[in-house]
Amino acid sequence: MAVSAIIPAAGSGRRMGGGTAKQFLPLRGEPVLVRTVRLFSECPLVDEIVVVAGDVESTAELIGHFPKVAYVIQGGKERQDSVWAGLQKVHSRPRIICVHDAVRPLLTMEMLEGVLHAAAEHQAQVLAVPVKDTIKMAKPDGIVTQTPDRSTVFAVQTPQVFWVEPMAQAFRQAIADGVVGTDCASLLERMGVPVHIYPGSNENIKLTTPEDFLVAEAILERRERG
Repeated sequence: MAVSAIIPAAGSGRRMGGGTAKQFLPLRGEPVLVRTVRLFSECPLVDEIVVVAGDVESTAELIGHFPKVAYVIQGGKERQDSVWAGLQKVHSRPRIICVHDAVRPLLTMEMLEGVLHAAAEHQAQVLAVPVKDTIKMAKPDGIVTQTPDRSTVFAVQTPQVFWVEPMAQAFRQAIADGVVGTDCASLLERMGVPVHIYPGSNENIKLTTPEDFLVAEAILERRERG
């Protein structure tokens, strides 16, 4: 099946503490977004890329030269709105939709191809890793209410991969119900679609804070040496 990748890149980067959105910041001399888009453009299983941006003009100038970038479009208020806007632009024939954070530039080709191959069997799946720490659930006043079994708790990453029809149906229902999900997969979960976990990596980090960039620099340096 043909694969469309939607890359939400409309974040403002407020938690970075600067005036530049984190997807435009350099990581070992290259903008984060360029690293992310290049991986998808070089993947033989990906047919097209839709980038959903806050600053369309600057984003298009930065990554528009990649041959598989079909559209750079305006993002919405919420990430969910941006993904929905991207979904409207994909080719109409049946396909797999792969949603990946612009600021996860350390995804490997092996993981990307693996989760896309697995999409032949599962209509919804997410990359995830088992949590290392004990997790506590608490009330707003800070009182712990539950300690879930750590073996059943996962930290979810991207890409998240879906068959187009159940994904579109889940988004339409969420819009009708006024629901904003914590991620794309949660919208399919509420429709009863089984969401499968595909093994992620602790190196597939999301760049949110300055400390994340330090970790990413170290990971890339080690990979380059290796």
